[in-house]
Amino acid sequence: MNKTQKGAWYGVLLSFLLAGVVVFDLLDTRVGWPVKLMVGIIWGGLLVGPVYLIERRRRSPEAAMDERDEQIIKRALLASCVSLAGMIAVALVVAFLALGVNRTVAVTMDEVSDVVYYAFVVFVFVLSLAVLVQYGREGKHEQ
Repeated sequence: MNKTQKGAWYGVLLSFLLAGVVVFDLLDTRVGWPVKLMVGIIWGGLLVGPVYLIERRRRSPEAAMDERDEQIIKRALLASCVSLAGMIAVALVVAFLALGVNRTVAVTMDEVSDVVYYAFVVFVFVLSLAVLVQYGREGKHEQ
């Protein structure tokens, strides 16, 4: 497994952890500080631990990125940008249909920040998943 694949697996983990911030926020209101501290330490370890494992130096140097890796990353970026544009288009269509043509649209800054946050989470998830799918597909073609 090369560094790009490790980074993609970390991106999947990161997107799940970032999407789960809502659960952590719910814990904040329901439980005491010892439980929050324990969950926060575990959460932080899951966020920081893989970065250390990916970036640590090994005795055998890893190969630099080749053209195949660059093409995989470019296609994955294209897929995630298309999904981001699709999410924005769907949100606009839903807002238009749900609120009607003659109504005024009032969106709070809280809602906008939530949309931007989860759009970023989905962007990272689709990017990581697209990289992993492409590596998996190419591995099957080589056999």
